[in-house]
Amino acid sequence: MYLNHPRYGNKPITTNTSVTIEAIENAHWRYSRLKYFPDTVILADIKKQNYAIDPRALYVDIEEKCESCSKAFIFFAQEQQYWFEVLDFWVDSHCTRCFECRKHARYILTLRKRYDMLTSLANKTSSEKTQRKELANTLYCLGIIKNINKVKD
Repeated sequence: MYLNHPRYGNKPITTNTSVTIEAIENAHWRYSRLKYFPDTVILADIKKQNYAIDPRALYVDIEEKCESCSKAFIFFAQEQQYWFEVLDFWVDSHCTRCFECRKHARYILTLRKRYDMLTSLANKTSSEKTQRKELANTLYCLGIIKNINKVKD
């Protein structure tokens, strides 16, 4: 039913933390508007969170729909805890893409950065020219570069 996440799987991860539905929905303003799995609660360490007004008191597995591929996936409580307490993401941000679409976006970003770096070089070696042309072709095939002339340059 849900897309697989390589670390967390494709099913809600139940925990032994028992809290009321009211406590979950008061833990963060978004929770009352989402489909969540109440038996997946992880208590938050708000001292580690980046927030302006309200922290997240706890995390629960949330059902999301990927904005890229439109498939259902779970934004896991463990993943949220990592985002908000380790990576220092803003607590009001949320996951809008599934793991595979995020991975693909990072891949494209890496290609674009390399392409841009090679494009900006004034005196390219023949190897750098070849690499740039190959990257341009890949980015064109992925639909990122729209102008075929950039591939031919």
